[in-house]
Amino acid sequence: MRAEALATSRRSFGAKLMRIALRDARPIDYGFARQLCFAATRDLVEQAFGWDEYWQDALFARQFALNEVRIITLDGTDIGWIQTQIDGRTMKLGQFHIAPERQGRGIGSTVLKRLIGQAGKRGKAVTLSVMKGNRALGFYQRHGFRTTHEDRYKFYMRLEPKRSLRGIGPSMGMRRG
Repeated sequence: MRAEALATSRRSFGAKLMRIALRDARPIDYGFARQLCFAATRDLVEQAFGWDEYWQDALFARQFALNEVRIITLDGTDIGWIQTQIDGRTMKLGQFHIAPERQGRGIGSTVLKRLIGQAGKRGKAVTLSVMKGNRALGFYQRHGFRTTHEDRYKFYMRLEPKRSLRGIGPSMGMRRG
């Protein structure tokens, strides 16, 4: 089991140190990911389209690509997952779920910042879509994502990679004096 350490964070003075990490998904993680996805999206999907368990199962099975999924752990316990795809000059964040009881503690921000940093090192923009009515919209906006367009059900968002300032300034090989 290969784990990629993300960060350790302290939420308040004297609080327990949290160890947030990502690990590659395994076939046994399918049920966990499905359950968490359905818990997070059911109300929104039900309002937009109506909930059809069979159709949702089939859709999830088609979209879940094990090699694109990483499980988010907190102190060794599985608490969420992300699914990303690299497509040319972009990294697409297809799924991002944190267990509801673990939300609001900075875990999602830590994971997202790491993802943004990885994309930036590769010179890639990060793209995603978020269903209308999903409170995650504000979360993504706070992290710099901007809406590029929308349709009846979703907002489509993008965050451009930060440009490096390396090589700009007096040290560019120009001599003074």
